Amino acid sequence: MSKTKSLIISLLGLAVATTAFAGPREREQRREDRREDRREERREDRREWRHDGPRAAPPAARFERHENRRGYVWINGNYEWRGNAYVWNPGRYEAERRGYMWREPRWEVRDGVYMRVEGEWYSPGPMVAPPALREERWEARNGFVWVRGAWDWRGGEWAWVPGHYERVRVGHRWRDRRWEQRNGVYVQVEGGWE
Repeated sequence: MSKTKSLIISLLGLAVATTAFAGPREREQRREDRREDRREERREDRREWRHDGPRAAPPAARFERHENRRGYVWINGNYEWRGNAYVWNPGRYEAERRGYMWREPRWEVRDGVYMRVEGEWYSPGPMVAPPALREERWEARNGFVWVRGAWDWRGGEWAWVPGHYERVRVGHRWRDRRWEQRNGVYVQVEGGWE
């Protein structure tokens, strides 16, 4: 056996022996240290869940004059909670993101405390109908069903997804996916086995 391995084994044995032969005072001290560590972890957990946010609604939003700018979106000003008071953040222009819309930040009441939900860019989906389906060449195959290609909405524009074969499921029928208009936006209804 190498000298390094012998040294490691000796040190491990010494550590085990020291622990095994520790007096009652040392064992009690180690237990108390572990209890204190657990108490500290619980205190930290409680601090994370405690929220010193506002219990009153924010003031009414201020009206800010602005002009439409080509290629930019106006982000309305809003209140933030800093310290122990609401602080007004003025509005600003932000570069437009193709295929996305801006959702304003808002305040929600949770457990009697007002929580701020940050604003964000989101993709509302297409507002124009998808193009006509493309003709695809395919041949019947035993044990398979042809799933025709379809249009998909990606990055603010229509993208064609080619068709493919799916293994037949006995007692099931394949339903193609489709797009339906709901509240001025086209929503995809997934296809699948029924």
